[in-house]
Amino acid sequence: MTENKKSNSETQEEKSKEELEKEEEDRIKIESLRKAGKIAQEVKKDIKPKIKPGTKALDIVAMTEAKIEDLGGLCAFPVNLCVNNIAAHYTSPLKDDGLMIVEGDLVKIDLGVHIEGYIVDTAFTVNFNEDESLENIVQATEVALDAVKMMIKPKVNTRELGQKIEDIVRGFKYNPIKELGGHQIERWTVHGRKQLPELGSQGGDIMEEGEVFAIEIFASTGEGSVHNTQYSHIYELNPYSGRVPLRRKASKQLLGFVNKNYKTLPFAERWLANEFRMGIAFGIQELVQQGKLQVHFVLAEKKGVYVAQSEETILVAEDGYEQLT
Repeated sequence: MTENKKSNSETQEEKSKEELEKEEEDRIKIESLRKAGKIAQEVKKDIKPKIKPGTKALDIVAMTEAKIEDLGGLCAFPVNLCVNNIAAHYTSPLKDDGLMIVEGDLVKIDLGVHIEGYIVDTAFTVNFNEDESLENIVQATEVALDAVKMMIKPKVNTRELGQKIEDIVRGFKYNPIKELGGHQIERWTVHGRKQLPELGSQGGDIMEEGEVFAIEIFASTGEGSVHNTQYSHIYELNPYSGRVPLRRKASKQLLGFVNKNYKTLPFAERWLANEFRMGIAFGIQELVQQGKLQVHFVLAEKKGVYVAQSEETILVAEDGYEQLT
């Protein structure tokens, strides 16, 4: 009898230790997310006035990434700078392609900040085009984002949020993009398991207290559908690939560097140039062929189409949400 009591007491003690560890883990998570969010807010405020016609895309991207690090964060993924019909995943390549912002452009900046793998993700659009058809395109994404935020609470189905996004964006006479949308964010994972769709007809997930989501809205003057282009400048480690034979020394060195520095987060091929003078392109090619790296192709609507984007990261709270970015 005495032994049973002792055993129960030990179980209780062990349980409270686990609870204390969980509380400490949650505290670190929230502190890290808030710190990352403040950095993201400051970066947006600093970089937005610097985006103007006559500025090189590479300069904007490099300034934004440098500012994140200057403020004590790390890039959760390469800064995306997408112009006009380009919707996602463009970042400046290893060899500068000379892309310049010009009058008439619709420019989207998408940036992520992480502190020890705790990630926030945010985006905004700057319109340099005076065409009447684009007058409200940025507003469409911002109004939809604000409306969706007001609906967020535990147990809400993201499908309801998708319906709200669709209704508002279409109400502005634009189309949401069916292949893109919001997403859960988990530690070391930008795109988590749960999705926040752009359309009410798409499947949804239940939001729970303590989860982190990026509310990401796109509005298009086109059909609302994107395709892979032939270009890719962003890659990500495939954690499920297992051991594979690599012929090139450069491939082995690149893989080790990516594992150590980026883990499962997306990275830009140009980031590797600071560490490796040669062999980057061939090394990446072999790692992709062997399934060690996943490719993020640049995503685009049809030519002549314009796409706007707004995005903020929120933490689902007991009775609503906390905006982090």
